[in-house]
Amino acid sequence: MVRGKSPTWVNVLRLTFARNVRLARERAGLSQRDLCGTTGISQAYLSQVENGRWNVGLDNIAKIAVAVGVAPHDLLDPSFGKEVRDSPADSKAPNHRKP
Repeated sequence: MVRGKSPTWVNVLRLTFARNVRLARERAGLSQRDLCGTTGISQAYLSQVENGRWNVGLDNIAKIAVAVGVAPHDLLDPSFGKEVRDSPADSKAPNHRKP
């Protein structure tokens, strides 16, 4: 590996985490300021994390997960949040119920 250059999967994981933190925070009804007040994380740091610019340590992953009410591993899961967008209620397809 070239020094100073992250492998592609690291970037994908960082962006997945960023998207999931923002989604979980919004689902919890928290602003960045609210989340920072609960976790003790600075707003500048959280903003950078949510934009996928900074890596985040395990302690902060745990603090964020507890504050937004999800398991820490959910914040790293690429499919997190897709169940809401892909649910039948949100689908434009007709409902095919059996009589």
